[in-house]
Amino acid sequence: MPPNSPATVDRILDYTAVAANALHDVATAAQIPFLTRVCTITLTIIPIVQDARFQRERCYRIVEEIHHSLCALTSLSIYSDDIQAPKMLDRIAQYASTLQRFDSCLRSQRELGTIKRLFKQAEISAQLDFCETELRALLAIFTAKQGARLATTLVEFDIDTETRHQELLEMIASQSSSFDAVSLIGRSTLNTRQFWIALLAACFPKSLSRPRV
Repeated sequence: MPPNSPATVDRILDYTAVAANALHDVATAAQIPFLTRVCTITLTIIPIVQDARFQRERCYRIVEEIHHSLCALTSLSIYSDDIQAPKMLDRIAQYASTLQRFDSCLRSQRELGTIKRLFKQAEISAQLDFCETELRALLAIFTAKQGARLATTLVEFDIDTETRHQELLEMIASQSSSFDAVSLIGRSTLNTRQFWIALLAACFPKSLSRPRV
C-alpha cells in the first residue's frame, strides 16, 4: 500500500524505527546472531529514505515491508526455538546482506549528480528490483514460521500499517504472561514486563517515540 501523505510516510518510518529498536533489544537479550546487524542497517536506511528525492514511493513501500519483517522476527525471537536453527540464521544473514545492498543502492543514488543518475536509472531500478524481490521472499519465509493469524496480518499489504502494527504488538503483549521469562532475563538485565509496556507506549500514535540512532 503506497503511502499517500506525509503523515502516513512519517508514521511508516517511525514504526519501522520502533520495530528495529525493539528487535535489537530482544536479539541482544536472547543473543541471536545477525539480528542486531539487521536492526542497525535498518536504522541507517530510514533517514536516507526520509530524505530521498527519487523513487520515493518505491523506497517507502520497501521500508513498509521491512517493518513487516521486523515484526515477524521479533515474534519469532520470543516464541520460536526455530529462530536459532542454522537454516533460519542463514536466512537472517541473507536478509542483513540484502538490507546492506539496499542501503548501498540508496547511498549511490543520493550521491550521483542529475545527469549521471539519468544514465544509471536502469541500473538503479534493477538493483531496487533485486532488493525488493529478495526482501519480500524472505518476509514470506519469516511469516510462514508463524501461526495463520500472524502470517495473514503481516503479508496482507492492503491492511493499514498502523492497524497491523498495533494489532501485532497487542497480540504479543496479551501473551506476555506465557513467556518463559527466566530463559530470556537470565541472559540479560532486560525486564520483560517493563520492555513491553515501553514498547506499546512507543508504538501507539499518540505517544510515538522518535527513533534511537
